[in-house]
Amino acid sequence: MINAKIFRDSEEGKIIGFSVENHGESFVCAAVSMLVINTINSIELLTEAKITYNADEDDGGFITFSLEDPSNRSDGIGILLNAMFIGLSSAKEEHPDELEIKEIFV
Repeated sequence: MINAKIFRDSEEGKIIGFSVENHGESFVCAAVSMLVINTINSIELLTEAKITYNADEDDGGFITFSLEDPSNRSDGIGILLNAMFIGLSSAKEEHPDELEIKEIFV
């Protein structure tokens, strides 16, 4: 099962980071990977945000992402992160046995 964690600011509930682990070889895994990689690439190329991310395809695979300065989060970054969350939520709705999403307020 794919495990996604969405990290939200505890004051405003805005997404400030995420992690996804236990990628497999199913089309759901491919869709999740595409969503998160596209989100990271879009934030990196279309905004001036300072970000940190790490990915490893070994041992089931994982990817982590965080904004270095969440207080300097633009609306554009919010739209991209929320769009990713909507995509993940849709995938979970269609394939509840293959994807788990936890929202963590920090």
